[in-house]
Amino acid sequence: MQAVRLAAAIAALMAVTAAGAPLPAASEGFRGETELLLRISPEERLTYFGLQYSLNQHQKLQYISLPTREERDEWLRRWWALNDPTPASPRNERRIEHELRVQLARSQFGIKKAPGWDKRGETLIRWGWPAVRVKIPADIGFYRMIPPGEMWHYGRLDMTIMFHDFNLRGEYIYASEQYGPSSRQTLDAMKAVGEYLRLQPPENIMPGRDDGLAAIANFNPDPIDYIASADLRAQLQVSSFADFIEREKMEKSRNNFYKYLKESPTIYSFEIGANPLPVYFNITAFGAGYGAVRMEVNVEIPASELHFRQRGGVLGAEVDLGVLVRDFEMNVVARVSDVIRVEQTGGRVYQGAAFIPGQIAFALEPGYYRIGIEARDRASGRSGSYRANKQLVPLHDRLALSDLLLASTIRPAGDAERFLKGALQVVPHPLHAYRIPFPLTFYFEIYGLDTDRDGMAVYSVEYRIVPLTKKRRGLTLHDVPAAISSRFESTGFGPTQSQQLEIATENLWPGSFRLIVTVMDRRTRETVEKIAGFSIIERARS
Repeated sequence: MQAVRLAAAIAALMAVTAAGAPLPAASEGFRGETELLLRISPEERLTYFGLQYSLNQHQKLQYISLPTREERDEWLRRWWALNDPTPASPRNERRIEHELRVQLARSQFGIKKAPGWDKRGETLIRWGWPAVRVKIPADIGFYRMIPPGEMWHYGRLDMTIMFHDFNLRGEYIYASEQYGPSSRQTLDAMKAVGEYLRLQPPENIMPGRDDGLAAIANFNPDPIDYIASADLRAQLQVSSFADFIEREKMEKSRNNFYKYLKESPTIYSFEIGANPLPVYFNITAFGAGYGAVRMEVNVEIPASELHFRQRGGVLGAEVDLGVLVRDFEMNVVARVSDVIRVEQTGGRVYQGAAFIPGQIAFALEPGYYRIGIEARDRASGRSGSYRANKQLVPLHDRLALSDLLLASTIRPAGDAERFLKGALQVVPHPLHAYRIPFPLTFYFEIYGLDTDRDGMAVYSVEYRIVPLTKKRRGLTLHDVPAAISSRFESTGFGPTQSQQLEIATENLWPGSFRLIVTVMDRRTRETVEKIAGFSIIERARS
């Protein structure tokens, strides 16, 4: 029963964290939350309170509704695995940074009631430590009293958040327009920050920072440069026009707080200002014998994005490629790494292929898998991390087709060591973009063909190319039902056969297309079909 419960919760978790979809989050509770929280340990409550800003209501309910500690721990393990920004490496940067933020929220802004920190702590957990933190003293006027407050500013997010200690007990809440710092106070505080930066030498930009703040310095949207002194505000004199401009900027910056609270309730340092290495990839499946399936992760990396180095008259680049495969329950079932090397003799500028190919393959049982892909340029240190899902179906117990492997070239293997398909070298082309007049080239395998007493199979292959975009004729666009179609018959020895095809592209035009391949076993009259998408780009220059 416990296994059934956990499996249902996991399935729901997978559904609400679909590939790449942002997680809607809110810190508000739900009906019955308090009663459920009383059933779990204080340590688990702290975990829940810290993670609540990244969970939607369904996920919160899933987690604290599980009846045992073991089930909740397993749920968390899988949630973190699903949200690992570098899924092909053992290090989970998101979890490391999140747990450090929670620790700092408790130590810097702790209070003696749930969740264990005030709104400054919540903000720290959501978006990290601010670049600017200004303390604003209380202000007693004739008509109202402004309590002491703080202003936090995130430069890269262009977001300003105001807090105040409304009850004068050290518990800061978000400042309202009625009781928060005035525009004049806020403007002065911003000016003070600029003056403070001009006065302080770089080695003293974080006076009094403790070890906890030092540890989080590299985990923030902005560099942590200072804790501004409020006393400097009195020294500044600005014109009314400058005041107006600054107020406009401040208003936009404060409104961005509500925008991020709704659209990006949590942001981590690795998501800000990143320059990831672009990697084009696809995943293809082929029969591997004994009921297993060969999963191939094919990649192409733009050569223009790599850093080439000259060594001993050879210009070269190296890319570390790693792939990690998890099953439906997020258990690691395979982890493989490889190095993609490209070299050129002579010259200081790389003049080879525009895209550098690579491939990592696994033999797996049929099933549903989640794949993490990571590539890192050794010279520049740039890396890119990507995720994909793949359902592997049995390929040998019936008539079946492998995936269509679109290739840049297919040629006799010769002395080739990579990208082998029997006696052929099939270089994958996951970008799936072909330039006129170079042909559309692809490879596939057929399984489970019926054979006669001599072991011969007879079958037919039909392919069609269907445009997904209209063809322009003059000033108008016209639908084209099928650009190219053809059919041929073939024979071969044994139930497994392979095909390599090249289709001319002169009759195509720039745009997106769908390739449909249908195979019919002529002995049983059964048919199978596979589809792949590709695009045509402008004609190559002569």
